[in-house]
Amino acid sequence: MRRALPLIIIGLGIVLVGVVAVPVFASQIQFWLNRPVVLIDPSVNPGLQAPFISTQASDWFANAPKFSPTTTKVSFYTLSIPKIELSDVRVEINGDDLKKSAIQYPGTALPGTFGNTVIFGHSTSPFLYKVGDPVSIFNPLLKVKVGDEIIVYFDGVTYRYVVRNIAELDPDKIEVLAQRYDKYELTLVTCTPLGTYLRRFVVRAELVN
Repeated sequence: MRRALPLIIIGLGIVLVGVVAVPVFASQIQFWLNRPVVLIDPSVNPGLQAPFISTQASDWFANAPKFSPTTTKVSFYTLSIPKIELSDVRVEINGDDLKKSAIQYPGTALPGTFGNTVIFGHSTSPFLYKVGDPVSIFNPLLKVKVGDEIIVYFDGVTYRYVVRNIAELDPDKIEVLAQRYDKYELTLVTCTPLGTYLRRFVVRAELVN
């Protein structure tokens, strides 16, 4: 029995590594096999080579309509989700660079107003996650659950939303950007599986006070 114990421990270790590592590597392989190729004009961006993964919010839904910029004197606000320890995430209005901050999609409703406030945040491989880094700022979003509270601090006012629905969608499902003016909605969007941009992870919430 003593001789067999080390073999049992090694076997359990191999099984554990397989359970944890295989799904991650599988998603990465699937991503590299299926990623779209974006061709870059070298005369415009001589230092950028194709293919690449865009961190521009405007590229996330290729078929999305082009809204006019949101009109406001406020340039950014913050978002927190206490249950997943996401605190004071900077959300830029009318921005596009997800390497700098989360982005409110241009033309969508401002927090606390009728319509749908749509916020994009970048995510990356779990191995590259850094707390507070805009490139991986929405990694924790995949842990959110229905009923969790989302707190938005905008222009000196605190708005509290409650998560009502969570879904995974293909990138061509642009209904997440739709504006309904009979309620106050908040939609958070990132990519899934983490480290890929195969699908969109979408969290929908409603204003409660």
